[in-house]
Amino acid sequence: MKKPIIVPIVAIMSAAGCKTALPPADDEILDSFEKHEAAFNRIYDIVAGNSVGSFHYPPLYQYETALADSAARQSNTPDGPDEETDTPVYGLSAPDRTMLDSLLAETGCGFILVDRDGPYTAGAENLSLTMQYYCHGTMRATVSKSIVYDAGLRNRKDIDKAEHTDLNKMYGKANSDTTIYKPIKGNWYIKLDVSRY
Repeated sequence: MKKPIIVPIVAIMSAAGCKTALPPADDEILDSFEKHEAAFNRIYDIVAGNSVGSFHYPPLYQYETALADSAARQSNTPDGPDEETDTPVYGLSAPDRTMLDSLLAETGCGFILVDRDGPYTAGAENLSLTMQYYCHGTMRATVSKSIVYDAGLRNRKDIDKAEHTDLNKMYGKANSDTTIYKPIKGNWYIKLDVSRY
């Protein structure tokens, strides 16, 4: 009778999980931001000018692409929205979404996390954008580096900021959950986020 090979597989996975890939250096992210600054600003303009509420883009769940704002529902037939008509997703039209897809591909970011004060809030006031540039997870920790736009971040005293140190050095010293921001330009920042299990 053959012995199960589950234990060796778990041991190999555990050993592999202990090795955490080092995130890209801040200089690499800064270079990417400078190279694609117009694209990052365009993402901000589209989201600030055309979207509503807090959301994840692209949507996390397929059903979210079918969501219509209440104005679109009421302006169409009594049976619901006209299938021929574009249904905005969080206020974003089909051309907005196509442009965001293209801009995300250009910047190398995986998604946009939009954070506002409420579900029906629109505009640029209190808007925070997080665009994930890098993410790596193991059985012990998840580390990500993102490019963030947040006009209110500069005045917040309850968050950690590092201006002259590469965030990877802070990551190496982190023994618990850690979030640190590094200014790029204006209201743009690099964000290091470490979650340990």
